[in-house]
Amino acid sequence: MHPCRTVALITLAFVKCHALTPKRVLVVGGSGRVGASTVRWINRLGKAEQLPVELAIGGRRRASFDAAAKRLGAKGVDDIKFVRLDLDDAASLERAVAGRSLVVHTAGPFQQRTDPTLLKACIDAGVPYCDVCDELELSRAAKKLTSDVPAVISCGIWPGASALLAARAAERLGKPLDDLEFSFFTSGTGGAGPTIVSATFLLLCTPAAVYADGAVIEREPWTGKRTTDFGPGVGARDVYLLDNPDVPTCAEALGARSASSSFGTAPAFWNDLFGAMKLLPRSLLADRGAMQNLADFSMPIIRTVDALVGGINAMRVDAKAADGEAVTLRVAHGDLEDCVGQATAAFGMELLRGGIAPGCWYPAELPVAARDRILAVVEEGAIVWEV
Repeated sequence: MHPCRTVALITLAFVKCHALTPKRVLVVGGSGRVGASTVRWINRLGKAEQLPVELAIGGRRRASFDAAAKRLGAKGVDDIKFVRLDLDDAASLERAVAGRSLVVHTAGPFQQRTDPTLLKACIDAGVPYCDVCDELELSRAAKKLTSDVPAVISCGIWPGASALLAARAAERLGKPLDDLEFSFFTSGTGGAGPTIVSATFLLLCTPAAVYADGAVIEREPWTGKRTTDFGPGVGARDVYLLDNPDVPTCAEALGARSASSSFGTAPAFWNDLFGAMKLLPRSLLADRGAMQNLADFSMPIIRTVDALVGGINAMRVDAKAADGEAVTLRVAHGDLEDCVGQATAAFGMELLRGGIAPGCWYPAELPVAARDRILAVVEEGAIVWEV
């Protein structure tokens, strides 16, 4: 055989082998509801794109993984590996991320964390990274890190996909952005697990970051009640100020003079209950262990209510210019748990494709092409898509 032909065949075989080499994805916190949803969606999107993916779930407890693997197996997601790690143990993180193609951080609650330990481990190992949500101080700490690998911070459904909606709304407005208003609604807990419930409790003692006249100011959470129309099938709902990293990150990335974010739930007594919880001592509300225990204790009641009201998740973004011209985008999905995983996986797949440049990015800073591809995934199954 001619030497050139031999080299060509060897090269072709290498390219085919490389193309079929599975992407090794680690989902930290993948035993939880949001994490497992992310695992399920990465598996689904990988198959749709004919991209082999080897999935692993990182966490502290094997028993939690076994339960999650059983649930995922019932939905057709098999052969998931377990990686033991601790977010407060740098050595375990170093071992866990070594050789990965992507690390997705879904292990909340993220409130009160200020050191992005997992992101640091990924940067040191040269592994692309994304996480589902960061509190402002944590996201600021992450953003300051110098990175030669791509990383996206706070990229679930909200914050995350909501920031992409804000970027699209600002682009469509076509003039300087004066005000950016985020509104969110979830029926019950949206099928969320106790970790998300405890995170909501923690937010009740976290000042709501609001952007005003080009600067971040702090407002009392769960105040500023207003009514917002989320579109067909959801309708008008009461929402209240709540901290959301989309506010400062989008205001800065998109040049808004002011920005705020509000959230509400159903039935109405949940909103009243949150308001009443604010009367508790701040020291108690800020106690992560106590709020996790309260969430665990409340789950039977929460699940009963969720069964009655469903799990709709709705988002609305209003972008306004100084002359009063406005662009409104509205999106809703039938199940919060599912769509958070869907959005997080969409960001993760974009990282696997190489569509995001090295550096630590907020979602609103991503290029238009990446934004459009991610939103195309998020659109799947939406019950409202006015984008």
